[in-house]
Amino acid sequence: MTRRIRSSSGALAQRLRAAAGVLLVSSVGMASAQAPAPGNTVVARLGEVTVGQDEVEKLLQALPEAERAAVKADRATLDGWLRQRLLSEAVLRDARAKGWADRPDVKAKIDAATREISARIVSTSYLESVSQVPAGFPSDAEIKTAYEQGKTGFNLPAAYRVAQIFLATPDRDAAAVAKVREEAGKLARQARAGDFAAVARASSQDRRSAERGGEVDTLPLARVLPELRDTVAKLKPGQVSEPVQAEAGFHVVKLLDVQPARTATLDEVKPQLQAALRQQRQQQLVQAYLAQVAPATNLSIDAAALDAAIKKTN
Repeated sequence: MTRRIRSSSGALAQRLRAAAGVLLVSSVGMASAQAPAPGNTVVARLGEVTVGQDEVEKLLQALPEAERAAVKADRATLDGWLRQRLLSEAVLRDARAKGWADRPDVKAKIDAATREISARIVSTSYLESVSQVPAGFPSDAEIKTAYEQGKTGFNLPAAYRVAQIFLATPDRDAAAVAKVREEAGKLARQARAGDFAAVARASSQDRRSAERGGEVDTLPLARVLPELRDTVAKLKPGQVSEPVQAEAGFHVVKLLDVQPARTATLDEVKPQLQAALRQQRQQQLVQAYLAQVAPATNLSIDAAALDAAIKKTN
């Protein structure tokens, strides 16, 4: 991240490419131009190939909430995805216009891929049908038992409720950085002597936290920017730090509260336990089915024949 105290946790571009795989670029027909659907604003265009607003919305909705928020703030990654989608569709249209899909070798590959995907869909969906977990599983008693057995693994680290005043350093010029440092020091003194929240609202350049009087969140140290971790850990509730320089600028941090390390309660981990137990039961049902349909005693491998096949590929 650029201006927030919390640290980034994923490869956004990779996640974006993965989510984009389920979407289709809106494009015109081969014979004539096709207008975008009513109400679907065109976000990007390459000739007659378009990406509509609804495609972008579907892409973002397919992402986990945290990744979605990060992608929204990362226009370069989103712009890159749009360009890639348009270019891919343009290449596909050009290939089809030249009859490439009718070549015997290409048709053979398409047919093979279709058979493989069809077989995978049939077998996977059937396996899901024979390994359905009952709706009432697990029971509250089973969840409680799992919680007690795994309690030592449900430890939560200390969490720090922090607020900040952030000033960006737009360039690496030493004089400019020194000027921002001086301004951050001035704001730190004002915040100590007066109302930190008021100073943050008036002067912090991180709009989201500034609107909340500088408050960022309650975070474990692992989610705090590395440059700020030592500072946050050493502060006592109510204390305001000196300006700390990070990659994007200077942070003046106030520690509002500390939640000590503790064991998560049953209610806090119940959804995750329920999902884990259901997944575990489904795997047990899958294994039971496979043992029935393909008993281990009926399976054999001819080592000599396998060796011969391997040698022929050299």
